[in-house]
Amino acid sequence: MQNPVAAPESGPNLILDFGLNRESVRYIGQDLQRPECILAEPDGTLWSADARGGVVRIAPDGSQRIITQSRSQYFDAAATESTRYLTGTLPNGLAFAANGDILISNFGTDCLEVMTRDGTTRVLADSIDGEAIGKVNFVLRDSRDRIWITVSTRIKNWMHALRTDLADGYIARYEDGKFRIVADGFHFTNEIRFDAA
Repeated sequence: MQNPVAAPESGPNLILDFGLNRESVRYIGQDLQRPECILAEPDGTLWSADARGGVVRIAPDGSQRIITQSRSQYFDAAATESTRYLTGTLPNGLAFAANGDILISNFGTDCLEVMTRDGTTRVLADSIDGEAIGKVNFVLRDSRDRIWITVSTRIKNWMHALRTDLADGYIARYEDGKFRIVADGFHFTNEIRFDAA
């Protein structure tokens, strides 16, 4: 009898056959503040979310520059961990807009921002259907140029949302100038990805 869960013979399994040579690993970036999300460009440039209120651009040669509308030292100077993560700006997820600008899901300011590569920032959305948007965790742009976000919770002090009896997270899509909730009832929604279908 054949094993019903055996993989078909179709070449190497990229997961099972994965290996890493320690000599090929190197560190990129230094003194980053909470690099929750990193975008890569074909030329090797990296863009890292940074808790100082924007992104850090890491060039292929390793040089880096912080780009923010207004630098916030609050993350570094916060007296307690709860203050550090509950007050002020906290860029979380990043995505490239169609024109190359950077979409920022700002977990601290509870909004979706658009930032040009020189730091000019505007709020794309801070509410849905007249209600505060909540803790915007992740942003994604699909192949049809629609913007999707995940919202972890609507509770301002998100640390109180880390519990099994609260399912106020949701996924929303931005189209035709406004957001619409497309799925809800999640426990602390985090990152999403789409398949090719």
